Amino acid sequence: MKFFFYLGVLAGTHFFAYSYVQKEDPSPYVVYLKSHFNPCVGVLIKINWVLAPAHCYLSNLKVMLGNFRNRIRDGTEQTITPTQVIRYWNYSHSPPQDDIMLIKLAKPAVLNSKVQLIPLATKDVQPGTVCLLSGLDWSQENSGRHPDLRQNLEAPVMTDKDCQKTEQGKAHRNSLCVKFVKALNRVFGEVAVATVICKNKLQGIEVGHFMGGDVGIYTNVYKYISWIENNTKDK
Repeated sequence: MKFFFYLGVLAGTHFFAYSYVQKEDPSPYVVYLKSHFNPCVGVLIKINWVLAPAHCYLSNLKVMLGNFRNRIRDGTEQTITPTQVIRYWNYSHSPPQDDIMLIKLAKPAVLNSKVQLIPLATKDVQPGTVCLLSGLDWSQENSGRHPDLRQNLEAPVMTDKDCQKTEQGKAHRNSLCVKFVKALNRVFGEVAVATVICKNKLQGIEVGHFMGGDVGIYTNVYKYISWIENNTKDK
């Protein structure tokens, strides 16, 4: 099942954004951060480390990987307790700034078809690049509180100049902006489109209260590579 939406013109090029649901999970690097509060999303960057927004620092947190669908169990399901959470030292909740953190898992994740690592960005992404935005949603047959499937859509990256012109973009440092139509807000139900994947590398991760109108604001992961590597390297 596919939903197509016209994005308009950016940098002289026409783009189409679409979300889709597949029989096989389209983004096996996305993990579900389950707690007693609002659901959140992270990304598996090493077998024992997850990168996530700092506002997802929730009580009774558990990291869920693999298949999320309760009615279909396929052996890929994994639930791992965190042993350490490291929020970026300059994180601010209001307004959200440096909204990024690392979660160390109590045991390494077992990689399989639905649990995979995502490489980190090695450089800034060029404006106009069409990237993959991944998040979690509820399937039609699921009426529970927690999401049970992954979903993707595609959208182009905006220039820094255009990003800073938006109300959301000018309020955040080290931000990455993508442009998509407002109708896409509901494609992902109540769970934010949490990651930006450009050329198969993690380029952005959700900022708290990031969505407004037709612009999505993300923390630019490339700006934090040294911090990530220093905190996740083997001791």
